[in-house]
Amino acid sequence: MKTGITFRLLITITLLLTVLTSFAQELTILHTNDIHSMLTGYGPESEYSPLITDNDNTLGGFARLATILAEAKEKNEDATLIVDAGDFLMGSLFHVAEEETGFQLNLMKEMCYDVITLGNHEFDFGPEALSKILYAAKEKGGYPTIVASNIIFNKDSKADDGLEKLYKNGNILPHIIINKNGLNIGIIGLMGIDAADVAPASKPVSFEKYDKSAKKIANYLKNEKQVDIIICLSHSGIIPSEDGKSYIGEDIDLAEKVPEIDIIISGHTHVKTPKPIKINNTYIVQTGSYVTDVGEIKLKVENGKIAKFDFRLIPVDDKIDGDVFFHDKIKKQIKFINQKYLSKTGLRYDMRVAKTNFDLTVDYRNLKKSNLGPFIADADKYYLKQNGIDTDFSLVTSGTIRENILKGKRGIITVPDIFRVMSLGKGYDDIPGYPLAKIYISAKEVKKLMEILIISRAKGGSAYLYTSGLKIYIKPNKGMLRKVQKIELNGKELDFSKKNKQLYSITANTYLLSFIGEIKKMSHGLIKVIPKDKDGNPITDMKTQLIDLDPNKAGIQEAKEWIAIIEFMKSFKKGKNKLPVIPDIYKKGDESLVEISE
Repeated sequence: MKTGITFRLLITITLLLTVLTSFAQELTILHTNDIHSMLTGYGPESEYSPLITDNDNTLGGFARLATILAEAKEKNEDATLIVDAGDFLMGSLFHVAEEETGFQLNLMKEMCYDVITLGNHEFDFGPEALSKILYAAKEKGGYPTIVASNIIFNKDSKADDGLEKLYKNGNILPHIIINKNGLNIGIIGLMGIDAADVAPASKPVSFEKYDKSAKKIANYLKNEKQVDIIICLSHSGIIPSEDGKSYIGEDIDLAEKVPEIDIIISGHTHVKTPKPIKINNTYIVQTGSYVTDVGEIKLKVENGKIAKFDFRLIPVDDKIDGDVFFHDKIKKQIKFINQKYLSKTGLRYDMRVAKTNFDLTVDYRNLKKSNLGPFIADADKYYLKQNGIDTDFSLVTSGTIRENILKGKRGIITVPDIFRVMSLGKGYDDIPGYPLAKIYISAKEVKKLMEILIISRAKGGSAYLYTSGLKIYIKPNKGMLRKVQKIELNGKELDFSKKNKQLYSITANTYLLSFIGEIKKMSHGLIKVIPKDKDGNPITDMKTQLIDLDPNKAGIQEAKEWIAIIEFMKSFKKGKNKLPVIPDIYKKGDESLVEISE
């Protein structure tokens, strides 16, 4: 009898342990990437109403995101992990106040983000500005744990000392081990090669090669710390292959080179993975951008291996009832931005600027037919002319165009919609956005630059150049650097022979113009274009070429592209609702390149 009771008790205990072990090995991961300070819904802003469901088509917004995260935590807080793969900052009017307030990072902590990593755009204003953001968030109540596994600080420079101090004090970590529901989870954060390359303002901070750092730390976590799984928050990225049947990119390489990583939460490339990518035993996922979707992973780990991996994208749309608490906090921050920043421009956050009957977009699959690039180039040229400043032609690169202008239901365009289009960078005043500058080059160099323009357009991606004031006639079958046959500058044929010594002015933002001096290096010595001032002297400091909208005032009254867009829109004929209407000619894409027969 006692033997039977003992046996049954043993069976009961065994079954109980089996159930507990199974429960302990389950985990839910919610993840985002490339938020870009999109705290309110995407397109158009005036239609975003997160506290009312089923009345708009906008996507995203932190009020809705907060609801999704809170519901997941309520189901099983100890078994839920919330992470972000970088570029959480920079992209909307909210980022302009971050150095002073640390608002968004503190908000993310309140929304229960556990771990995040840094992307290239966190360094847009430099490492010291990033340290100010972190200190401000810390004073406000803190920020999520930040892991940066391949960051390198410069021993010989003081320009990154503030950020380095945070790292040394443990406010930024090389990795972290978190226990969730019985699972020991090692988490690392990486900056990829391309992301580091497009973060020039990060200097003197640099980054070790991402796979080298990952291999070293993954071995340590697996072998010495004996974690159950390793998650990598990788701001490196994936892109679809040309045939669209698979993916390529740095995170694919990472999975192949560092098989110790179990899950790669990818970022940087703004790619949405409807299904997880599996490379050997490593899973890779990415949510796109701007919190239009949240990634949800439900996994089960048995004997140190992932036995079950279920993934889905949760749309952050108008079916979700937004969180009132977070919505109210964001509304208060908008008031602060109005008072502290927009008041200097005579604008308000909710100001209606124009109406559109069609979308203005940049489509990386068809940049030639994208209509927003030519629109911005025309806006730059118009804006300067209205302020008494002549320029021969303007340039805009697709990579600095951060957002589309969407018609939505009503077609009303407001200030935040426009700012998000050209939201990157800052100048030397308190008004956000890269300033416009003007440089001069010779007619022969204009021709060389147009040859580069053709190459950049053929490659596509972020280097596609749009122009206003130029029409380029080419023979596409001609050899490299011999395709341009004729150039019309503002309707007149340009003499680009050596005998023409006249200088011609280019307007663009300082970020783009800084690369023109690098053309020789980029073309492996084949093309040399020297940016000059109006007197023909080579430029050593782009700050000297900033456009001053009012020389009679002290300092430089900087010209900003996003304000140029607003002023350009104001010039259009008004419609029935007394708002300027964007003319139908901008339904067309890029028409500056004309192919001529042999």
